[in-house]
Amino acid sequence: MTVPASRMEDAVSPVIGTIFLIALTIVLIGIVGAAMMAYGLPEPAPILGISIGSQGNIITVTQLNGDVLPAGSYTILVDDVDKTAAFGGNVEFGPGITLSWDSGSEAVGTVSVVYTSDKGVSTLLAEKNIGKAGSGGGDESGGGGGSDGFEDTYTILHRVEWRTFLDEVNASTSGIFLGEGIVYVDDGEYWISLDNKRMSKADAATNPSIQTYVDKTADNRLLKIDLSKKIFTASDMDPTDFSQPWKSTPYPTIGSLYEYDSTLYICKSKGDVTSDSKIIRDPSSRDWVDIADIK
Repeated sequence: MTVPASRMEDAVSPVIGTIFLIALTIVLIGIVGAAMMAYGLPEPAPILGISIGSQGNIITVTQLNGDVLPAGSYTILVDDVDKTAAFGGNVEFGPGITLSWDSGSEAVGTVSVVYTSDKGVSTLLAEKNIGKAGSGGGDESGGGGGSDGFEDTYTILHRVEWRTFLDEVNASTSGIFLGEGIVYVDDGEYWISLDNKRMSKADAATNPSIQTYVDKTADNRLLKIDLSKKIFTASDMDPTDFSQPWKSTPYPTIGSLYEYDSTLYICKSKGDVTSDSKIIRDPSSRDWVDIADIK
């Protein structure tokens, strides 16, 4: 059967029109892409969620969800200094992965995560102010009270950043207990909690320094550690017989430090500076709390 010419033309026309539209779309995409590159418009950044946190000296960067970042495409900055390698950031950074860094005695202000595309375009993905004071000793420690270089000499057993503790109290229902024997670090100063007292949300609401909190609450069981004072050792008594008296003045009282068998203790009992019989010489007694190991 012969198909009329008019029907053949009707069948060919839609095909030609479709091919023309596809070609036009490709051309337009090329033109728009070239224009974006010409005008320096930013490339799309990866879509993901990142959490930055800290616990004591440990700073963590966790990817919660989203795109996987290849090694080399992201940078972890601490106060604008590249710390990616210190965090172990030589791996693909995907959901569920946590990178961490032990900051030791270094000060930590702002932690940032930056993504850099193949074309060199950088995008800030996450940033958080940690606010951890340094404690490396000398004038850079930032605090007084004779605690310069504390962590150069001792490894604290239970160390908590004061600002981190305040955040936890503010996020709690009714407050959190300070705990006995915990060393709190605030702006380069070291404080010891001698009792398991509770800090209320009202006390933490203004984010006070430890000194401000102590002055306001008259809490004499949260004491500043002072390394400038005498540190007692086995040479101050007979280490083979704890029943013997301290050899000479000054005698220990509340807040006195005591080095014994590679451990640093602090006196939690008031005692009497004029008597050697008030504070027991055995560091395992209830008069003393172990707070650090000697390096």
